[in-house]
Parts: sequence; structure tokens; C-alpha cells
Amino acid sequence: MEALIYSFRYSAAVFSFSNIITGASVGMGALALSACAGTALKSEPSAPQSFYTVTGEIALARQEPRVAALQYATAAAHETDPAILQRATEVTAETLQPSLMAGVAARWLFLNPRSLDAQRAAARAALALDKVDEAAAHYRIVLLNSPMGVDAEFAGVETDLGSDENVFGAHQLADRLASYFPTSPSALRVQGLAALRADDPAAAVHSLTSALAIDGNAETQSAHKELAQTLLRARILAGDVEEPLSAALTQLKADESPTNRFNYVALLMTAQRLPEATAQLEILARNPESMAVALRLLGLLEFQQGHFDASSARFRQLLTTGKFGDDAFYYLALIADRNGDAERALRFYSQVQKGENVLPALLRAAALLHTHGAAGAADELLDRLIEDEPQRAPEILTARARMYAQSSELPKAFAVLEKGALEYPDSVELHYATASVYEEQGRVSAALRELSLVVKARPNDPAALNALGFTLADHAKELSRARKLIERAHAAAPKNAAILDSLGWVLFRQGRGVEALPYLSAAYANDHDGDIAAHLGEVLWQMGRQDEAQRIWAEASALDADNHLLKSTRHRLTAAN
Repeated sequence: MEALIYSFRYSAAVFSFSNIITGASVGMGALALSACAGTALKSEPSAPQSFYTVTGEIALARQEPRVAALQYATAAAHETDPAILQRATEVTAETLQPSLMAGVAARWLFLNPRSLDAQRAAARAALALDKVDEAAAHYRIVLLNSPMGVDAEFAGVETDLGSDENVFGAHQLADRLASYFPTSPSALRVQGLAALRADDPAAAVHSLTSALAIDGNAETQSAHKELAQTLLRARILAGDVEEPLSAALTQLKADESPTNRFNYVALLMTAQRLPEATAQLEILARNPESMAVALRLLGLLEFQQGHFDASSARFRQLLTTGKFGDDAFYYLALIADRNGDAERALRFYSQVQKGENVLPALLRAAALLHTHGAAGAADELLDRLIEDEPQRAPEILTARARMYAQSSELPKAFAVLEKGALEYPDSVELHYATASVYEEQGRVSAALRELSLVVKARPNDPAALNALGFTLADHAKELSRARKLIERAHAAAPKNAAILDSLGWVLFRQGRGVEALPYLSAAYANDHDGDIAAHLGEVLWQMGRQDEAQRIWAEASALDADNHLLKSTRHRLTAAN
């Protein structure tokens, strides 16, 4: 979905604590429409068909996604008009109701098994529900029967897989589709990109190499060059570092264009050669045409290393170029936030108006408002976000529940999560959030029950397996089972930092610290997350390598100073010593 451009109305709410907009409105139509939807699905509708589509559209306008989806699903259950069925799949998709979407698509296919639009809808719903076999079967029919041909149709499949949040399911699906079309360069491309997104760079290297070999006559095409660059990145992530860097440097020496230099920088950053990347970016920053992109990357590099003063200087300079202003304001806000300057942070967050950082900026602004005594403004801001970004609703609801939980407003946190689960029953994100709140309150059994439900629904999802396995391991419960769950996740995503961390942690819990260390080190090399640093430091500490542990903790604290686990682990071990 294209990034939404937010209106200035948010700025008024978050500009300062002394300028807070309050007020709320409550829609009263939800209960009536819910009752209609609930009864309509149980029997033949007594009202005209138009009643269900009209009330569905009204529910959409009122930000009542579940009601809208139920109304359209009810209409579709008794409908034969392809236009209504098409609209019903659109509404159920837009409102994040894949189970209802699957039912609508099944009805459509019953009426017209040859409809490729119905097959596509069924495939997308199945992927969202992690039903990989079903998704593969539907996509295969689409690809075999597309009037555009297999390779052209794969462009749409690539878009579907690239936008779905179920990255591990998309990886499994892409593997299945590539097995159906082993000589299609487009199938291999999709397979490689899906593997890269799912932290399986070795598989990505294999697929992308094959795709480029088959499509070898397109060397002048930009898409081919871009894929070749992606292959070099995948090779570095898979451990083959020197040859891709050497190839990129050779190309740069032959043609010192900004494009070639940026390509080299991207590979250096992938290889964590940050001083070398910085040196190349300094060259690009002296060129007026490439200055803005270079300053943006320099600011990001400094930020990721915890050099906040230097990062701030880069982003302030970036603002003078008139480009990437939203990125500059976002990172300036983060820096002010980490420095404890909430007023300045809010001012900068409010100026992030478009792009991928808008939602994180406004969610953090809401949390700051709530923490500093402006709870009404925080709630209004979150209400407006739900209105403007309905397809991000589970994420916003999760942030809202966490905001309440962190201020010890547990009844409100659970009320948000329960309401969210009713409106978005297929949302895995809300299940994870509920489990997290349970765990933080010491209700470990309840958290494990929630995670077990996710694993039951998605038995081959590495994220679900890892979440349940880690929670068991972290509380020293059923360690053998925990390890098996995490090992299954690791087999599917061998380079995923969270899964590497979990595998190292369960080994440590089993008293196998020496075996745990390589996994934790690899996790921290990929992601300087505070939790990972806490685990790695604890293992090093218990092995008698206290100086290394202190260095890791200090490094991570510079980036994630408020991380509770990092602070508590460091205090517990150093105080005991």
C-alpha cells in the first residue's frame, strides 16, 4: 500500500504538551449492524441483497471493519453477480478478514471455477492464513491459465508475496511455485527475493543465480542489473563476502558513477564494513547530485552506531537540501527522544508527514503524550490513526495496548486486545501482543496458551514456532520441547537474528553455554538489539569473559538505553559480582 500522506491535523495534537486537542466521537451503529450481520449468516437473508452491500459500505465509512466484512460475506453467500463477489473479496481483504475472504472466494469459484480473479483472491486469503498448499494450488491455476503468460503473471505474484507480512509463508509458497515452473526466470526471481526476505540468503543465492543464468540475454536491462546487485547482497549475507565486494569495487574503478558508488556502499553496509562505507559516502556527499542520498545514509550509519551527535548533524544538514525531510525529522525525533527531550521529540515527530516512518513516529508521539500526562490527546491521536490507516489497525491496537500496559492500566490494555481480537480474529500480531502482556504480568501459562493457539493455527510458521519455543525456554519450561520448536524455526530461517538468539538462549538454559555462544554472537552481529545483547552478555559473563560482556552491554545501551532486560541483566550480574 502506498504510504499515506498525513494532514497537518496530527501536528496540532503532538506539537507540544501545552497545545493539546481533546474530544472524541462514538459511533452507535456498530451494535445494530453487528446484530444484522450475525443473524444474516445463519439463514437465507430476508432483506433485499442491496441491504447487505449498502450496510457494508456504511460500516466501512464508520470504521467498523468486521461489520463491513460480515455484511459483504453475507451478501456473497447468496449472490451470483460477479461484480458483487469481486467487491466482497475487496472489502474482506481491505478489512483484514482473510477467513471471510476465503469463504467469499470459495463461493465465487463454486459459481465460476474458471475465474482467475476468484483464484487470485483465494490464493491471497490462503497465504494470509498460512495455508501454503492451498495458496500454491490457486496460484498455479492462475499462472497456467493467465492470458499474459507465466512470466508476466509472476509480476503480480511477486507483488502479493512481497507485500504480505507472512514472510516465512511467502518463502514456502515461492519454493512451491518455483518447483512447478523450474525454467521460469520470473519464478526463480520470486523465489530468491522471498528467501531473502525470510532470512535464508543461501537459498536466495541459489535461486537468483539460476534466474540470471536463464535470463542471461538481458544484461542491459535495469531489472537484470538490479537483480544482479541483489544477488551480490545475498552472497554477502550468506557468508561469501570478499568476491562480491571485489567485483563491485572493480566496477566502480572502471566507471566512478554515483550509481556504482552507491552500489558499492550498499554492499559494504551489508558486510558491516561501516568505516569503508562512510568513506565512500563522504565522496558522494561532495557531489551536489548525490549529496542528499549520501547524507541520509551517513545519518543512518551514525545513528545505528550510537553516534547521536554526529547523526543529528547529518540529518540537520539533510534538511537544508530539501530532500528526505521526513526521514530527517524522524531520526532527529528519535535522537531527542533518547536524550530525554520529550518536547523536542514531539515537535519533530509531528513533522513526519509521509513515508514509511509516519506510523512509527505517530505511535511513539502518542506514547510520549500518554506518559507525560496528555492521555486524552494520545487517545485521540490513536483514534485518528485507526481512521486513516485501517489496514494497519492491528499494529495500532497493539501499540495502544502496550502503552496502557506500560503505565499499569491493565484492564484498558486487555480491553483493547480483546476488542481487537473480535474485530480481527485472524490477526497473529494481536495474539503475540496479548501473549506479551500476559507474560509481562507474570501470567506465563496464559501467555503460553495464547502462543500455542497460534502454533496450532500455523504449525509450520517459523515465527510462531520461535515465539512459543523462546517463551518456554525463557521460563525454563519444557526445555527439550522448546529446543525442538526453535530448531524447526531455525531450519526454515537460518539467518534470522531473533531465531538465532532463541536457539542460543535455549542451549544456555540447558547448560550448554559453549554451544550457545556462536548462535548468540551471530544474532548480535546481525541485530544489536538490547534483548540479544543481554543474552549474549550473560553467556559471556558466565563463561568468565566479563570484560567482553561489559563491552557488549555498553555498546547496546548506547543504542537501546531504556531496554528493561538489558538493564536488569546487567544490574543482576554486576551486583552479584
